[in-house]
Amino acid sequence: MRPFENSQKNAMREAMERVYSWKQEHTEEYSRFSPDMMKVERNDFSCLERIFKMAVGFVPASVLIECQKLFTSNSEVVLSADEKAAAATRVVDELMELKGYLRFGVYTETIGKKSDANLAQTTERGEQFLIREFSLADEDQSEKDDEHIYIPFVTAQEFWDSLPSFIQMAVFTLGKGHSADEMAILSKRIMLSAIQALPEMFIKVRNQIMAGSNSLLMCTLYYVCYDHGLPKSAMALSKVSLGAKQTSYIRESVKAIVESLVETSSTKGLDKKTEWTKQSKGVEDPELRQAIKTTLINTQGKHGRRTILQEERSLDDILIADDKQALKEAIMATLNDMEHEYETAYIKAALIRSNHLSSDISFAVFLRAICSFADKEYKYDSAQRVDSFILYEKKNFEASKSSKWQRGRRIVSYLTEVFRAMSNTIDKP
Repeated sequence: MRPFENSQKNAMREAMERVYSWKQEHTEEYSRFSPDMMKVERNDFSCLERIFKMAVGFVPASVLIECQKLFTSNSEVVLSADEKAAAATRVVDELMELKGYLRFGVYTETIGKKSDANLAQTTERGEQFLIREFSLADEDQSEKDDEHIYIPFVTAQEFWDSLPSFIQMAVFTLGKGHSADEMAILSKRIMLSAIQALPEMFIKVRNQIMAGSNSLLMCTLYYVCYDHGLPKSAMALSKVSLGAKQTSYIRESVKAIVESLVETSSTKGLDKKTEWTKQSKGVEDPELRQAIKTTLINTQGKHGRRTILQEERSLDDILIADDKQALKEAIMATLNDMEHEYETAYIKAALIRSNHLSSDISFAVFLRAICSFADKEYKYDSAQRVDSFILYEKKNFEASKSSKWQRGRRIVSYLTEVFRAMSNTIDKP
C-alpha cells in the first residue's frame, strides 16, 4: 500500500501529459469545443451545462443522496438500495458526531500488477482499490504527518456561517421545507460525504483521462490547464448582463464564480497575475472589475502553469549514469553556453536519447531539478512548448525546415554525442 498523496502526484503528472497528447491527436474536436465555451458571453450556457452533467457522473451515489435530501421536505425518506451508498451514509452519520480533529487517511492498493523485468519496475495495470482510514486526534498534526488530512470539528451552524452568502442563498432557494437548523446540518453532511468520496472521484476522472474516450472531459481539462480557460471563462461571464432587473442572488453568484476563477488559476499557477490584470481592464462592469482587482491583491500568485505538477526531485535523483558528477559538469557547461533559456528542452531531449534520463520524467520535474542544480530560475513556458514540440511533434521536429528547429536538431545531436560519451551501465536511477 502507498499513501494516496504519492499516487496522486504520479497520476496527476501522467494525466496532464495524456491530456496534452490527446489534444494534439484531436485538434478538430478541440477547435469546436473552445468557441462553444465563449458563447457564455451571449447567455448561451449549453456547453457549461454539458460539462456539469458530465461532472455529476463522477460523483458517487452516496454524495448525490446527501444532496437529494435538500430537495425533499422529509430527508429521512431518501433511501438507497445501493449497498456502497448506504454504507457511506452510515459513515457520514458517525462523522457528524465526532469531536476534535478528524484524521483522514487514504491509501491505494493495486491488485493484478504486471512486472517488467527489463525495466526493473512494476507497471500498474491492475484494479486499484481505495482504503480509507478515519480516526480522531486531539490536535492538528498535518505539519509532521503528510499521510493524513486533519479536519477540525465545527458544529453544523459554524460550518453554515462559514459558507459564502451566495451559496447560502442557493441552498435556501433549492431547499424544500427545511428549517434553518436542518439546512445547516444537511450542508455539513454534504461536505463530509464529499470529503469521504474525493479519492474515488479522483480515480474515476484519472481512469477516463488515461482511456481518452471522454472527449468532453479531455477538451475541458486542456482548456483549463493549457489554454488559459479560466481567464477566458471569467471574461465571458463578465459580459453576461448584470442589470438591475436581475436578482441579487444571480449577481452575487457571478461575482463569486469570477473571484474563484481568479484565485484558483493564480494560486495553482495556471495563469499569471499579470495576465489577469491586463484582461480585467476589458471588463465593462465596474463592480466586477473591482472584484477581480481586489482578489488579485489578496491572492499569492505563481508563475505560468508551473505548479500543475509539483513533484520535487533533484538532478541526482533523475539522472542515470555511472559518474553523475561528470555528467552534471557537462550539463552545467551546456547551461552556461545556452543562447536561449528554452534550450533546456534540448538538454532534456539529448539526455533521453543518450539514455541518461528516463522519458517518463516530465519537463516540469526536469526543469525544477535543473533550476535547483544551477541555482538559477530558468523560464518555463517557452521551454515547455519546445519540449512538447519535440515530444509530441517528433516528425515535424525532425523534418522542419525552420531555422529554429534546424538549429535545435544540431544542438540535440551534438549534446547527445557529448552525453553518450559518458558511460552508463545502469538501467534505472
